[in-house]
Amino acid sequence: MSTVQARNVNHPEHRENLKAEKYGVIREAMLAALPEDDWMSFADLEDAVRARLKDRQVPAQLFPKPGSVRWYCKAVQLDLEARGEIERQPKKSPLHLRRRR
Repeated sequence: MSTVQARNVNHPEHRENLKAEKYGVIREAMLAALPEDDWMSFADLEDAVRARLKDRQVPAQLFPKPGSVRWYCKAVQLDLEARGEIERQPKKSPLHLRRRR
C-alpha cells in the first residue's frame, strides 16, 4: 500500500507516513465537511467525517481499531494546516477550523 508523508504544522521537521488510501478518504471527508465562511470545532468535524464514512459505505476494515478514525482525523488535520488548505481560529479553545479562503 502506498503512503503519504503527512506534515505537522506544530513540528515542521516531522513527517508521518500515512497509508494513502486512508489519508485520501479522511482528507476528502474533512474538506467536504469544513465550511469556508465559518468555523467548525474539531469534535464536530470528527463527527461529520464519521457520518460521511458511513454514508459513503467505507468498509469498517479500513479503520478497524477503536480510535483510528480520530487518529487519522488529527493527523490529516495537522497536515492540511501545514499545507495551507485549512486554518485554525486563532486564540480559540477548543480547536475550531475552516477551509482556507
